[in-house]
Amino acid sequence: MNIKQNNFFQKSLLSLAVIGALSSSTLVAASQESELAATEVITVTATRSQLNIDDALTSQVVITRADIELANPLSLLDLLATVPSIDIASNGGKGQTGAIFMRGTNSSHTLVLVDGVRVSSATAGSTSLNTISPAMIERIEIVQGPRAALWGSDAIGGVIQIFTRQLAGGELFVGASFGSENYQKYEAGAGIRHGDGQTSITLSKEQSDGFDVQNDMETDDDGYDYTSIAIRGQQKLSKDFSLDWLLSSDSGDNEYDGFYNGSDINNHAWLVRANYASTIKGIQNQTVFSVGQNRDHVDSLRDGVSQGIFETRRDQYALLNNSQLSADWQVNLGVDHYQDDVSKSSTVYDQGKRATTGVFANTLYTLNDWTFEATLRHDNVEDIDSENTYNLGLGYTLDADSRLVLNYGTGFKAPTFNDLYFPFGGNADLVSEYSESVELFYETKIAGVNSRFNVYHSDIEELIVWGGTQAENIDQVEIDGVEFAFNLDKFGGRHDVNFSYTDAKDKATNEQLIRRAKEKFNYKFTTSIQGVDVYGEYQFVGSRTDSVWGVGTVKLAAYQLLNLGLNYQLSDNFTLSSRVTNLLDKDYEMVSNYNSQERAFYLGVSYHN
Repeated sequence: MNIKQNNFFQKSLLSLAVIGALSSSTLVAASQESELAATEVITVTATRSQLNIDDALTSQVVITRADIELANPLSLLDLLATVPSIDIASNGGKGQTGAIFMRGTNSSHTLVLVDGVRVSSATAGSTSLNTISPAMIERIEIVQGPRAALWGSDAIGGVIQIFTRQLAGGELFVGASFGSENYQKYEAGAGIRHGDGQTSITLSKEQSDGFDVQNDMETDDDGYDYTSIAIRGQQKLSKDFSLDWLLSSDSGDNEYDGFYNGSDINNHAWLVRANYASTIKGIQNQTVFSVGQNRDHVDSLRDGVSQGIFETRRDQYALLNNSQLSADWQVNLGVDHYQDDVSKSSTVYDQGKRATTGVFANTLYTLNDWTFEATLRHDNVEDIDSENTYNLGLGYTLDADSRLVLNYGTGFKAPTFNDLYFPFGGNADLVSEYSESVELFYETKIAGVNSRFNVYHSDIEELIVWGGTQAENIDQVEIDGVEFAFNLDKFGGRHDVNFSYTDAKDKATNEQLIRRAKEKFNYKFTTSIQGVDVYGEYQFVGSRTDSVWGVGTVKLAAYQLLNLGLNYQLSDNFTLSSRVTNLLDKDYEMVSNYNSQERAFYLGVSYHN
């Protein structure tokens, strides 16, 4: 960090400290999150079976429905921006393309799931994150570090799993929000009880005139209009057998600058899952079979006229079994199979279909103060070399509130259809990207302060890059990172703080990978003042580089953001909410030559029975 950045950072922290000191004397220490923190948090993403987050040997962040309602985010990226070691790169805001970089890895190195369904594009390898409305989300589980041994391709930097809303039978909500740039959002949801089961239906529609997203000669506003629906249900058919299901759809259109100046989007995912519990010779088993599909469809437009369609479909099947051999020992076995299909795209690929099959075994065992985890997986990717990946974890409980965990894992990312077969630059000789990572973290609770300290190192080989005329496996990347996070409920409210340092370099050039900051700092403060829930969020993102065609490497300046939110319970059923984004009205870039949103205001009202 140079002197100018350091001064900038110190002044920002000083300003926040002064504000906090002046405010704390008048704040009442009432926080919804402090109550939630005392409850047991069960996750499924770390081991693909239900597990207390405190027993998992992984770095995890869970964002709950209460967190979402308190922050009033406009997008999924707003929620992810404050997670340690996650960089956000948006081409101009909510309606535009957005990417995440977890722990210095590429944007395609994070596996994104919706209720267990892979939702990335088989052509581009990315996931359409901005079309997923926060109104549809029940919780988000984020596992940082390689989990390819459990999930297969893409999980080099980590896994983000989004769970859609769950509403009890008879539960109902409706809401509307309005804001800057003619922003409008309408949402509703209902829970339906049917015997020993229930179904949740949620709807969201949002639109905005937007703002001019690109620094060029075209100065028009670039708006968007998205509609989302999710149906999630479950039915218990007997004491030991149940079904659950999901149907989600995101559709709409957005505008942007360039030759292609708009697109129509139509994505969907569905899943049917059967769950069977059994006991064999005293061993409790949970067997799950699921079948589902993800489709992403983008129609690129020029002045409203179609210029080409990209559509990929992925049929997905999984068979998992969790065996609880004892109170301290569990074993997970699984088979995954999915079939990618790009035959409906306007672009003709040399290969239009590809099958992938993976098998894995995972075990977690606790002996006194020690916990051991081992995972081994084999993936067979059609027309690509097979890959073997593994994870090893060792945890030691120092006392009731402290533990030390060491992890070692490998991961891979299979080339996309664009990498292999795109008519202009595809290379059918590509092999999968491969990673090795080691992580050590320590977490403890002292005097009511929960804290965690992580250090990690990753090597990625055979990185796929553009070689000038076609895609090539040429780059090797080395990543070193440090994370520190803590939270406490004192001084008038709840304080959540995290700092991360990420050094992600190309070994050949020794240059930092683009759009990834070395330094990131996040601070969130929540409290209640005379019945009003107050939310404050500060972000500092250090300088980054970007690559511009015809120019080369350019520098993106560091920036800071301050976002505020208020929630007021008007009655037992009605809530008034507001949000101010970029309160300091900072001018900054996440991607070179793309504008970011100026200060913006939002106000909403909702009914919940």
